[in-house]
Amino acid sequence: MRYEACFPHDAPDPAALSSLGFRLADGVPTCETDAKTQGFRFRYRIMGRACDVAVYDLDSGWEYDLFNVPSSSGATVTALREEAEAFMRAVARECFGVRRFREAVLDYCRATYGTEPDCPFEGDEAQALRKPSGKWYGLMMNIPADRLDKRRKGNVDVLNLKALPERIAAADGVSVFPAWHMNKKYWLTVLLDSAIAPDLLHALIDESYRLVK
Repeated sequence: MRYEACFPHDAPDPAALSSLGFRLADGVPTCETDAKTQGFRFRYRIMGRACDVAVYDLDSGWEYDLFNVPSSSGATVTALREEAEAFMRAVARECFGVRRFREAVLDYCRATYGTEPDCPFEGDEAQALRKPSGKWYGLMMNIPADRLDKRRKGNVDVLNLKALPERIAAADGVSVFPAWHMNKKYWLTVLLDSAIAPDLLHALIDESYRLVK
C-alpha cells in the first residue's frame, strides 16, 4: 500500500534513517522488520514524501494482500495498519525534521516569553504553551493529516494559536488552517513543516500571546 504525502517536505536525515533500520536498496531507503502481529513482516520503502508499505506472511513468504484492500477491516489487518502508521509517524518525527520544527517553536517561546511547555493530556505528546496566568496561547499536537486535508495520509505536527478574525479568514489551507479541535472563530492551526516561513510563524505566535488575556 502506498501512503502519499505522509512525510514532511524536508529530505530525511540518512543517519536517523539508518538508526531505524533503513538501508539503501536500488537507491531507495528500505526497512524490513518483523511485525508485532505474529507471523508477519513489514517492508517500508521511502519514495519522496510517500511510503510504500508491503506486508508478508512469514509462513508462505507471500504478500498479505488484505493489507492493500482499503475495505478490509478484520482484527489482523487493522492491527497491522495501526502498527505501520505508528512506525511512519516515528520516521517522520525522527528523520524528517518534524522534531526540529517543534523545538524551533519551543526555543522561540522560551527566548521571547520564558515559556516552558507542559503536557496537558495524560498519555499524549501534546504540549501546551501558557502565559503566566495559566491560559494557553498555543497547543502543539500530532494529529491525523486528513483532519486538515482529506487527501493527506499519516500524521502531522500542528500548533493551534489564537488569531484575529481577518487572519483566520485568510488561512491558505497549505500552512495555515481554520483551527482543528478549537473554536474556529478565534483560533487557527499552523502546520509545522518547512512550508511555513519562520517570520510568519513567529508573528502568529506573538499575535496569539497578545490576544490571550
